[in-house]
Amino acid sequence: MADNTTASLSDASNLPGLDVSSRRTSANQQSSNSSRVLPISSLRFVLAAIVVLGHLGAPPLGIPRYGLFLVARGVVNNLFDGPAAVIVFFVISGFCIHFPNRNGLATSSWKAYYARRYIRILIPMTVAIALAPFLHFQFSLFSNFILWSLLCEEIYYFLYPAILAVQSRIGWPRLLALTGALSLCVILTNPHFSDYWSYGPRLNWLLGLPCWLMGCHLAARFDVVQQREVSPKQIWIWRLGAWGLSIILALAAYHTPIGFPWTLNLFAIYGVIWMEREIAFYRNRPAPLFEGVGEASYSMYLVHIHGFKLAAILGVAAFSEKTAWVLTLVICAIFATLFYSLVERPSHRLARKLGRSKKQDDASPPELRSVASMGS
Repeated sequence: MADNTTASLSDASNLPGLDVSSRRTSANQQSSNSSRVLPISSLRFVLAAIVVLGHLGAPPLGIPRYGLFLVARGVVNNLFDGPAAVIVFFVISGFCIHFPNRNGLATSSWKAYYARRYIRILIPMTVAIALAPFLHFQFSLFSNFILWSLLCEEIYYFLYPAILAVQSRIGWPRLLALTGALSLCVILTNPHFSDYWSYGPRLNWLLGLPCWLMGCHLAARFDVVQQREVSPKQIWIWRLGAWGLSIILALAAYHTPIGFPWTLNLFAIYGVIWMEREIAFYRNRPAPLFEGVGEASYSMYLVHIHGFKLAAILGVAAFSEKTAWVLTLVICAIFATLFYSLVERPSHRLARKLGRSKKQDDASPPELRSVASMGS
């Protein structure tokens, strides 16, 4: 859930990421200026919310536990498929990183690139890890929470220059085919895992690499993709299709031998096609509702478990089940908002300051500087 789950999470500079303005702006500006890509920030917010609700669980509805009601309970309990959301985060992260470079390398300094990526990601991550003991839980890169996806994204950021070099020699189709084959090899090391993160820090990044590269490939095709005509009816079919498919995959992962490692990379293909439609849909439309709050999606993803633990410490369990659920969600939202204001946003500013030289900034055209902050 870097970018900018990780996730992609982390994803949202004279290079990687997208500075998606919260102002309502027409996609004519998006097309001509290329400084804002709608609705990336809104998508990140929705995906982060799905991860949060997936971990919190569906709202208590009192569905009986017998007969056909068990089917209804199964669907409700899988309404929010966090792993599927993380995979789309990978796609968005790859898109954000490659977008400024889709027509040629947009940075004169890889040192600046690494400074920006790692400062803006690692400072909030370090603070989140440091806060965990005060809330009485373990939160580390190697625990079974959400940091596995951010570790994958850090590896992708590190490999990006090498990826560009390989892609320039063999092209995107062959690179995607090669990494897809390597991803399959990872699955075959243990084909019975149900969870995507089960392969650990040594192999999970390779499992998810094709998804991240699909996002890069989407960015490379941006100028063509955005010309597609998409109607409101069509975009809602694709949105509901993504949601419905994610429910099916969650049911398969937890109730059949077909685990997430087998299905989520295929889901990423659907995610790319869906994103193509979203980008094209907003070409001539104002920014959607969640563009502003989407800037805090990384904080939502990173510290929602902290919010849950804080809610427990504050005693929400003393209330009814439904009230406790709502209070937990409210406390989580407040905690994430404060974290964004006090930690994530200052780290973005520091990353921009340290990762860009005055000489480099003066040499960049204004529209490139704006695109460069996508994801910073």
